[in-house]
This record gives sequence, C-alpha cells and structure tokens, in this order.
Amino acid sequence: MGTINQENTLLFGLKILVTDDEPDMRTFLSTLFEDNGATVFQASNGKEALEIAQAEKPNLITLDLAMPEMDGGETYAALKAKSELQNIPVCVISGQPKLRKLIYSQDLPRPEGYMNKPVKEETVLMNIRKILRLPR
Repeated sequence: MGTINQENTLLFGLKILVTDDEPDMRTFLSTLFEDNGATVFQASNGKEALEIAQAEKPNLITLDLAMPEMDGGETYAALKAKSELQNIPVCVISGQPKLRKLIYSQDLPRPEGYMNKPVKEETVLMNIRKILRLPR
C-alpha cells in the first residue's frame, strides 16, 4: 500500500464495512481503506455484517456473494429490508460473477457498485469514489 500523504485522505472520516469470508481479501480491502483515511469494520459472513451495520451505520458496505452462514444475496436483501440500513451504499466484490443472480434476480434496488475479483487498488478506489460521489 502507498504511504500516507495528503492524497491518501480520500476516505477520511468515513466508516466502511468490509464483508468477505476470505481473510486475505478482508485484509487487502481494510488496509486500502484505512490507508486512505477510513475507519474499517470487518465481517466474515452476512450475519456478522448485519450486526455490525446495525451497530455502526457505515457509509459504505463491501459485500462478497459466496459466503458461509448467510450469502451475499441474503445479506443484501436483509440490508434493504431494514429502514435504518436500506440507504447504505453497497459495493459487491465477488470472485464468482455467476452468483450475481443472487442479487440481480431479486425485486430490490441494484447495488451501487459491482466489481469482479481479483481487484486492483486503483479500481477499488475509483469505484468507491464514484459510489460515494467523492471529489477526485
């Protein structure tokens, strides 16, 4: 990750919930967001993500689709069903594009972002900037 400088405050003051069952992916995204000024929370499954989202009300949630206990589609539907969580932007980051149907086949608003794994730092930051409508 880059060194912290003035450019790396893109996400300063924001809370981001990283949801992925792969520890390496959670670490990668968390480090990237923290290096850019965000406070990061981590969840390894959908159930944890819902609990953390309820408690912390993050500004953004990244969501893997293939997870144990509660997959990304179920988690997304549960987020959108709760009035206090439904407006939190969600960026799906998945290594299994065929699982998009878990979300896109439901009668729900579309996620604010979608990326296929593997992802690059620049691509993640560009997408997060667009989702949160942050200046360049």
